[in-house]
Amino acid sequence: MTTKQDLNLDREGWLIEAAQFILDDIIKPKMPVSWQPPNPFRVSVGYPPRSTARSKTIAVCIKSEASADHHSEIFVSPSHDDSASMLASLAHELVHYADDCQSGHKNHFARLARAIDLEGPLTATTAGPQLTYQLQQIIDTLGPIPHAKIDLGLAKAKQGTRMLKVFCPSEDCNFSYRTSQTNIDKITDFLCPACAIEDMQTK
Repeated sequence: MTTKQDLNLDREGWLIEAAQFILDDIIKPKMPVSWQPPNPFRVSVGYPPRSTARSKTIAVCIKSEASADHHSEIFVSPSHDDSASMLASLAHELVHYADDCQSGHKNHFARLARAIDLEGPLTATTAGPQLTYQLQQIIDTLGPIPHAKIDLGLAKAKQGTRMLKVFCPSEDCNFSYRTSQTNIDKITDFLCPACAIEDMQTK
């Protein structure tokens, strides 16, 4: 394995280098000699589709058909920062990539996943001893991923107080303002302050 210690990698560069190591050194030796990658791929840091604050999904692979330029897209969640578990998940997604997500978690996927020493339920695999050793070699070469996990629950902005429109229904007046429901609840006289004819309404 070529030493990459002198590379100044950001987190996506780190993942791309790691993915290439996994393909070349772990997956390709388990494939038929004639096997070639089905299409180009990208590895990006981003929340998987339908991710939530409680999501345990570390990575996903999206088939090339969904990409406008026919790349397979692998997303690794920024909610995680453990290099070993992220690489184990990346290996899982690269097994999907090997047949462009055609077999789901069955057939080709199942055979290749076991061949590279992914253990446990096929929908949520972990690295076995041999794969753990190989992935640690990648970490020893690249160093830990240059990333700190993000708490999705804290990252979402809290919704501020909703401001309601208070308006006079009279077409001749059209007076309006915005305020909170709390302030509206405090109003005792709801006559329009401009025309003093109609009761103000809200929306």
